Amino acid sequence: MVDKITSLGNKIANNNATIDEVTMFVTLLMQITVEKVNELFAPRQLIKRDRITEPLPENKRQLSSYRTRLGSIFEYALSSQMDSLINQTFGSNLRLTFAVAHQYPDFLMRDKVLQSSVRIEMKAVDADSEEQAARFEVLSSLIQGEKDVVVLIGWEWCDDELENGIKCEYPMIFSFVVVPAMELANERDESVRLRGGRVEADRILVPTRGNPSLLKKDEGNAGKILRLVHKTRKNEPFKLSQYIQRYLQFTDVVERRKKNNKDE
Repeated sequence: MVDKITSLGNKIANNNATIDEVTMFVTLLMQITVEKVNELFAPRQLIKRDRITEPLPENKRQLSSYRTRLGSIFEYALSSQMDSLINQTFGSNLRLTFAVAHQYPDFLMRDKVLQSSVRIEMKAVDADSEEQAARFEVLSSLIQGEKDVVVLIGWEWCDDELENGIKCEYPMIFSFVVVPAMELANERDESVRLRGGRVEADRILVPTRGNPSLLKKDEGNAGKILRLVHKTRKNEPFKLSQYIQRYLQFTDVVERRKKNNKDE
């Protein structure tokens, strides 16, 4: 794995990697990064007392706020760990930075002159959430096909007990997938069209409830992370690209975890 990471990273540092190579590079880094975050960061810095002693918010707005907060914390932890790995191998030839001046993407992988080589959007999905808030809404016209990837992570709370007998819990990442951003955007856009909508350069239009012939600007529903692929296309998954198949495997894992958490 180390040799593969080095080979792909050198291509990226020299700005001659394909989107498939970019996706593989980020995937390999994430395999190591997720393990580190789960073993070192989450149990140490995200730990809390058990749900009875220290309950989580129940108000809908507070629930959304804390999930957004945890998603941001995971993004910080994952990106910091990933950059640490990159620094160990590539030094100043490659680094992962926050995209501080933009809404999209979240991170930029920069070469030795700080030119952007890879752009990463990261989305965290809580398996306990009744209504998944994470969305991929960036317009296709804003995506750079050979640079942009989306990292999706699924997380859930895990029960544990300290050596002194104190019951506790902390969130853990149970699954992730890395997909070229254009692949996800194309599937989302196709889903919009199949539902009678229209995709334009600067907006997504969807049918109005009660009057499908009248289109209105999408309010975010088209970009819900677990619903990007239209149900008719799911019926023949092997006609989909390898990346969309992996995305669907990720969403299946999240849905199963969601159901299991309800049953417990």
